[in-house]
Amino acid sequence: MVATLKRQLTDDEKAIVLGRFGRHCYANGYAILEGEQVQFDHIRAHGLGGDSELNNIAPMCAQHNREKSQLTLGDFRIELQLDKFFASGDKLTLRHLLSFFKSQKRIEEFEQNVSINADGDTVTLDTVSGVMTHTLYPCPITTWHYFYATLDVSLLDSDDEADDSIGLQPRYLIKDKVFSLFRHFQRHPVLQNTARYTAMSVTRFNGLWRD
Repeated sequence: MVATLKRQLTDDEKAIVLGRFGRHCYANGYAILEGEQVQFDHIRAHGLGGDSELNNIAPMCAQHNREKSQLTLGDFRIELQLDKFFASGDKLTLRHLLSFFKSQKRIEEFEQNVSINADGDTVTLDTVSGVMTHTLYPCPITTWHYFYATLDVSLLDSDDEADDSIGLQPRYLIKDKVFSLFRHFQRHPVLQNTARYTAMSVTRFNGLWRD
């Protein structure tokens, strides 16, 4: 076996990793047949806070380890899943992507209801995860108010083709841009959605890309 790590794994360490994952390529879950080379790589790269502890190491087949080039193992796994998603049809939207994640059991639910009530300098969010209260901040230029909140992916929604009609933003997804956005969120996990009086800054989408 060949280890593609900054330190060489011992035979005992390799056995522990294979005991956890089996002889399956982490990139797509397919079995690595006996006689085929098993390589090892970081799930989360050093540059993203990963280390060489065994809980951050997974097996890969030699072909996928070559194809991933400079991508981290985790990023390459996402890229393969996006390839599968975009091969499923044309004019795909966020709703299609969330449905795909649900079918792949990467998320449990999406488009769960959330109620927002602004009162004075606070705003209350009533969600399936519970009730949260946050401070409203006034923008000195627009006089609009905004707040910061950490929301679960289950609250994400897309209004495309809602009720058999075209939504406010019927934008079709482009694979390269979706993948670039995913990598951007790894380092800058902030998404802003501005509206009159309130603006949400979602600082983290819990569980969406987590392995």
